[in-house]
Amino acid sequence: MKKNKKIGIRRGIQVFFFLFIALISLNHSLVENGRAIPFLSSASMHALCPFGGITSIYQFITSGTLVKKLHESSFVLMAIGILLATLFGPLFCGWICPLGTLQEGLSKIGKRIFKKKYNNFIPYKYDKYLRYLRYAVLAWVIYMTAITGKIAFEAYDPFYSLFNLWSSELAVSGVIILVLVILASLFVERPWCKYTCPYGAFLGVFNLFRIFKIKRNSSSCVSCKMCDSNCPMNIKVSQNNVVRDHQCISCMKCTSEEACSVVNTVNMSSNLTNKSLKPLVAGIISVMILFGGIAVSSKLNLWSTESEKIPVKYTSGELMGQAKPEDIRGSYTLDDIFKSYGVPVNDLAEAFGIKGVESLKTFKVKEFEAIYSSYKGSDKEIGTENVRFFVAMYNGMPYNLSKDIYLPKPASEILKEKGKLSEEQMKYVNSHLVEVPK
Repeated sequence: MKKNKKIGIRRGIQVFFFLFIALISLNHSLVENGRAIPFLSSASMHALCPFGGITSIYQFITSGTLVKKLHESSFVLMAIGILLATLFGPLFCGWICPLGTLQEGLSKIGKRIFKKKYNNFIPYKYDKYLRYLRYAVLAWVIYMTAITGKIAFEAYDPFYSLFNLWSSELAVSGVIILVLVILASLFVERPWCKYTCPYGAFLGVFNLFRIFKIKRNSSSCVSCKMCDSNCPMNIKVSQNNVVRDHQCISCMKCTSEEACSVVNTVNMSSNLTNKSLKPLVAGIISVMILFGGIAVSSKLNLWSTESEKIPVKYTSGELMGQAKPEDIRGSYTLDDIFKSYGVPVNDLAEAFGIKGVESLKTFKVKEFEAIYSSYKGSDKEIGTENVRFFVAMYNGMPYNLSKDIYLPKPASEILKEKGKLSEEQMKYVNSHLVEVPK
């Protein structure tokens, strides 16, 4: 008995999240310029990224702070993502991720051009090893984020680039990788998901012990291999009774709801119930868990897409009770820094060469990056970390230098006059100065 019922609900969910994330990202840029789309969140892409919570775990455990640019919402989404993966595997990848949706849309063009050759260009003997590359990327991202305290992946993330094409924060490297992913999608289905995505690598592990698994009933299987040909990740479903492959994205295109020609031969089910779960039900449950989790966390004041303006304080020693300069965020205004650290707004403005600004109090730390954009990408880059260093030196507080940090020339005079630097510290500052752009 043949079934031709398509998983139309999945396509609807994919399109919804793609447009939803695009509008939120656009609104974020509009808010930065004094405009906004009514009744729509203006959260940054970092605030809506579940992978951000994973990369920030080390810093949160060791210092109680979040990685720069990340927010509490990332931890909430991380927890929801883990719950969904425990239940249904990487359903986030196959149903929700906008970058996955883009790649899947491009695959239709590739299939029209290359027919049966599409998604089969890379020989299996190489392909089976290349698929583990994303675990190396995952390890690198977590390690670099842990030792730098910054989002190490931002400049290379095609997802971030896709939804920041209209933003000044866009990195050239990210755009190049996004273009490569788009081009590769014309030859390979979901190339980013297969070979490079660190979040996909993390979620892929849950395929080993997820509660609801993709299963094949060998007694009713007719070996048509339609499940194999429909799998975007090239998994040989026909050779397994239970799919535990780390590459499965739970798209369920292999099931009897779409590809398999025999009813209840390939389906999603659990050993706990021995009953199959229709893709439609799994999709709806996942969306309900996602938005329900966000609603509950909001009620419990655990959901925040904005940085708190109350920095973490020292809990012991001579500086006990004082705010840590390391917790200054890009969203802090100069007035926020004055209130938490006591550095006068005019001193900050003069140190970093700010002139002609209508209201210095509302000037945000991250705006320094635009003023000193000519140094971006070099070791003399000026941004949030440089402000943290200046505040620490101004107040005579310790600061861990993981790399050389530069300051604008006027900062040297301010620190010499009002700072609390040792002779050695002053010597360091004077050897690490840059010109203020005209």
